[in-house]
Amino acid sequence: WYSRDVAAIAASRGLTDVAPYFIDADATPNPGGLPIGGLTVIAFPNSHLVYAVTWFGLAGLLAFGVGYAVRSERRVRRTSPSGETNTEHKSA
Repeated sequence: WYSRDVAAIAASRGLTDVAPYFIDADATPNPGGLPIGGLTVIAFPNSHLVYAVTWFGLAGLLAFGVGYAVRSERRVRRTSPSGETNTEHKSA
């Protein structure tokens, strides 16, 4: 569950006559050790910056890779293995 929807939790577990509220126990020790408090505190990370940096970084690497491949291909097509400029065109 991402929120404390008591009615939805009760419906999914088949419970009836549930209280319309939620009680949290803090981390203070209880006699006998139960219930263990402090377990219902949930913190979801909100790291949108990490996702943005990741995707922009991947896009930058892709652009660099495409540019490198195009540049390498042009260089190969311009020069022959002997290092001379390739100006011949084969016609069928």
